[in-house]
Amino acid sequence: MEPTERYVARYRLDRIFSPDLLASLRPRRFGPGEIIIRSGDPVDEVLFFVDGRAKAYSTMDNGQRVLASFYLPFDAFGEAELFSSERYALTIEAMAESACLCLSADALIRAAPRNHRLLAYLCGRLGAKLNDRFAAESINLRYPVERRLASYLLAAGDDGGIIAADDLGDLADYIGCSYRQLSRVVRDFRARGILAGGRGRLVVADRAALEPFAGDLYTRSASLPPSARAARPFGGSERFDER
Repeated sequence: MEPTERYVARYRLDRIFSPDLLASLRPRRFGPGEIIIRSGDPVDEVLFFVDGRAKAYSTMDNGQRVLASFYLPFDAFGEAELFSSERYALTIEAMAESACLCLSADALIRAAPRNHRLLAYLCGRLGAKLNDRFAAESINLRYPVERRLASYLLAAGDDGGIIAADDLGDLADYIGCSYRQLSRVVRDFRARGILAGGRGRLVVADRAALEPFAGDLYTRSASLPPSARAARPFGGSERFDER
């Protein structure tokens, strides 16, 4: 795992974190399938996603899981609940070897008044995530299963185009269709040579043939590093307010 300093340099985190918050960041690694944040757990940390791939989903009262978004670095987890809730709203699961820099929620709240740059970045990401959530809900209502599955496969697959698929029922829940609808599309994609793989996994055998089905449905709004706008505190000053 890379030292914290390398992640700070890679994403230029000194532009949005004050020195005291930089010193408080603690790295943590997650393996594929490991839960980064669990819905309903107390909001005790904000995690900054610096390596890997992850997905967020909500779990309904009937046990069904509904996909909310995919994440790539750089991003933040838990910031939506920081000032508004005592519990995490979504479950976030690592889809590959992943790493986060963790910061105590209490420490962030105490430091917020003098970290305008960080607050500007978090506000920007909250707006983008809200748009992503609306888009994901619209996708599950308006787009055919072929497009939803294709987009999910492209966003969720590892570098070899492989995703774990131990239970197609769970995958059907994620993209908002029935098991029968999903099975039909999977069989069709296999017959076309688009998908391969045996029990427990799906392999994208022909990415070029899959991409026209997908468009950019689930990957329309990518996670982005801190922007130049977020790097400037409100009022135009280039220094942190240490009062």
